[in-house]
Amino acid sequence: MTSLTFSCDRLKSDDRSSVTDISASFDTINHSILLDRISQDFGIRVIAFNWLQSAISNREQYVAVGAVRSSSANCTSGVTPSSVLGPLLFAMYISPVGNVVAAYSLRYRLHTDDVAIRSSDDDIFKPVSMCAEDVACWLLENGLLLNPAKTETVLFGTKVQRDKITTASGIDVAGTVVPFRDTVNLLGVTLDSALMMDRHVTEVMHSCSYHIADWRDAHGEQQWTEHTTLWNTRRTVG
Repeated sequence: MTSLTFSCDRLKSDDRSSVTDISASFDTINHSILLDRISQDFGIRVIAFNWLQSAISNREQYVAVGAVRSSSANCTSGVTPSSVLGPLLFAMYISPVGNVVAAYSLRYRLHTDDVAIRSSDDDIFKPVSMCAEDVACWLLENGLLLNPAKTETVLFGTKVQRDKITTASGIDVAGTVVPFRDTVNLLGVTLDSALMMDRHVTEVMHSCSYHIADWRDAHGEQQWTEHTTLWNTRRTVG
């Protein structure tokens, strides 16, 4: 899920960040552009390049419903996200977006299909909003699509710092006004605006309770009691 994150967690200078999401990212990677990027930007050639080219190119796909199958069509775009190589290829494909961000003197990190952007500008919204617009244009030129509809925003910092900044109007991301929220999920970690981690701990506890109850239902009360007693004994001995 997309997350725009602005942080003011430093006491002397505010620091803001933004994370933007790319829609159907792995499915729309153009093979020709990817191979050119692998060769020209990363200098991978000869045998290694031929291996990657063989893994990416000359693939076909079809749709099957029961015994009925459609005719095959050439697959000229897309990599498998669940593969070991897929996320790496995507990172190589999208790597030039860093030049777009650098033009605004912003810092960034790539998290698979998220682009995390950080800003220390006094104008908290304008530079990131303009940068997001240019990132959206770059993505379109490379067959990808920024998804502002799934974007979430949050402002990190102490209550005193956050109260100094007006967030009621939200922030414009590629023509869509994104409202601010109290929490955002980044790489499986739920962060609240005060960075207290209370929300994340609560969600982890709820998840553990759910899975423990599910395990108990699947294995029976007696086996559950035996495992619990053994675990408590180990804790006492330890």
